[in-house]
Amino acid sequence: MTIKRWRPLWSYRVEETEQWLAEMARVGLQLSNIHRFSRLFQFEKMASIETTYQIQYGQSAQLAKMLQNNGWQEVVKVKHWQIVKNDHPSISLFPSRDGVLSRISSHQDKWSSFAIISAWILLIIFMPFCLMLFMLDFEDLAPIWWMIPISIIILAVSNIRLSILLKRQLKDLEKKYFNTSIDEVQATGKTFRKWKNTWAYFPKILERWLMEMAAQGNRLVKVNGNFFIFEEGQNEKVSYFCEMRKRIEPSYFDMHKEAGWQLKHKTTQHFGSFVIWAKQYKEGETIPTLGQDITEERKQTFRTYLKRIASLLFLTVLNLIHLLLRIKDYKFGGDIGDKVVIGILAIVVLLSVGILISISYTYFFKERKLH
Repeated sequence: MTIKRWRPLWSYRVEETEQWLAEMARVGLQLSNIHRFSRLFQFEKMASIETTYQIQYGQSAQLAKMLQNNGWQEVVKVKHWQIVKNDHPSISLFPSRDGVLSRISSHQDKWSSFAIISAWILLIIFMPFCLMLFMLDFEDLAPIWWMIPISIIILAVSNIRLSILLKRQLKDLEKKYFNTSIDEVQATGKTFRKWKNTWAYFPKILERWLMEMAAQGNRLVKVNGNFFIFEEGQNEKVSYFCEMRKRIEPSYFDMHKEAGWQLKHKTTQHFGSFVIWAKQYKEGETIPTLGQDITEERKQTFRTYLKRIASLLFLTVLNLIHLLLRIKDYKFGGDIGDKVVIGILAIVVLLSVGILISISYTYFFKERKLH
């Protein structure tokens, strides 16, 4: 007897899907096939069994001989997906999660970009348009005029929700299977905070500043947003390495931690993950580095600068257009409300332009010289 079950987004909810497959096996439904495009799982009615499922992904997803010797067997293979199971009650060796995590990370980058665009569409274009439609008489409007914006709003909200889902799934997988835990420092002495705005724009400037703080006896305890928390103590020789990575390989954290580096901070943003590494060294020793190619490092920093500056420039242009339209429609002697709005918009535009100039000057005349 064949039974089919529909499970959308199963490839993004990998662990939940594995648990669901195990529950189906307990009630006597053994997985026999997957229809990739329709998202249908096909089961055969058999005897109830306790089994463990694992989902793998990769260009050449093959079940290693060592895994086969430990009781793992292939159940279904569709394109780059492979689902394996193990009926043993105690399992000591599991398939790698590298492929699944890399895929979710890649998709999270794309859906995050769509989510940003969707948010701007909702806030700037379609919300005012929808308000205008609701103020009109619906009897005079063809159905398509209110169905189109509503459909786009639903699509935009779905993009945002999917981006949030992927971010949570990625964070949970990294925390469970990879060594992404922050190497926390327990402060026993006096602590203080330093505020560093736009620090993620300038990794080399940040590295030099953190090394100077350590040389002055200020040990970095943790990073909380734009606040850096230090503990007063003895002078130390500490090398710092800061970078923004679009995508982090599963072995990235283990490789650096095995080399003696401490993970001081990790944050995932729409444009990638920003990490801060630290490693102590003694007087007379060569300052430790992670040995990244200087040309590639400069390109990576420049890409980060462009992505961040583009969003700020977009906001500045929108506010400037809004300001010019307000000034065009303004009549001398108008009410105080118009004057306040124009004044606020003018201040916002001036501040935005000032921030753009400041960030660009710091990047081109200070940050790039340190590479």
